[in-house]
Order: sequence, then structure tokens, then C-alpha cells
Amino acid sequence: MALDITCGLKCLHSKNIIHRDLHSKNILVSDGKLLIADFGLSKQITEATSNSKANSIGIIEYVEPQCLKSVRNAHSFYKKDQRSDIYSLGVLLWEITSGRPPFHNTEERDWLGYHIYHSDLRENPIEDTPLEYSRLYQKCWDGDPEKRPDIDQVYDDIFSQFNEVIILLKFFFKKLLMIHYRTLN
Repeated sequence: MALDITCGLKCLHSKNIIHRDLHSKNILVSDGKLLIADFGLSKQITEATSNSKANSIGIIEYVEPQCLKSVRNAHSFYKKDQRSDIYSLGVLLWEITSGRPPFHNTEERDWLGYHIYHSDLRENPIEDTPLEYSRLYQKCWDGDPEKRPDIDQVYDDIFSQFNEVIILLKFFFKKLLMIHYRTLN
């Protein structure tokens, strides 16, 4: 799941397109693959302007803190870029491990936005989540856009983690077959 979404975002960013509204309701499943949908707010990087109110639109749980600040300050607009999508991707990666949307029990939207911006409010890692995976999504949703990895780093990290799991599964499957073979003889 994480690899499919990251691969889709990597493709967009390679074409200098930012999605600007990445969240779980914009992820579709087709033939067992996850696909990014709803490009209504997407922009070519050269088209994104710093004075566009569309930069601050989105589902608050997935919107980076800088955009929330620009909503409160009518004279300051934050220009979204690839790092904005990376923030949203980090929230999606967390959601994959939790099986639920972020802050699903919070009904007060203004309170949530305020605390995401001013208190760096994020969901806690889910118990038993692989450490490297939780570190990755925490880097993605860092409050400082300069500290977020780019999409190539995220993709490489997820791909590496995926390969490690495959290697472990092959190892354990081979051991299981050997044990099963011994019990038959």
C-alpha cells in the first residue's frame, strides 16, 4: 500500500506536479493496486502561486501546519510545493498502520488546526509499527518543511523496508518447509 501511493506521488513529482489534496479519500483501489485520484487542486509547480487561497484548502488532518497559519493571516499565503505533498504522505503512511483516519475522534476542527500548527500535534505511532517505518512518516510530517525528505528518499526507504520484509519471509518460509519436510521423513 505504502509503496503504491509513494510510487504514484513520485510519478507526479517527476512531472513537476503537486497534488495539494492528498488524503485517504483520494486513494482508489484498481486491480489490487492503490492509485492517487482527484487532481482538482493539482498544479504544475510553475503554476502554484504564493497568493492563492487554494493553497490552504484541504482536509485539515492532512494539511501541513504552514498552510493552517496562512488561513488565519489574510496577508500571508503559504506556497505549497512537493514538501506539502510529503507532509500529507506522512499522515497517509501513519493511517496505513492505524487502519483509521487521523484524529478520527476529534470533532472540533478549529481546535485541531490550532494545535496542529501551534503544538506540533500529530498522532502517536501505532504499537508494533516497525521503527524505521514510523521514523519515516514522522520525518515526512515534520513541522519544518526543510527537514522533510523528498519523494525519492521516501520511495527508496519504503522500497528498502519492503525488500527486507520479503527476504525475512523467504527465510522463514524456507525454514518452515525444512521443518515440514523433516516431519514427513
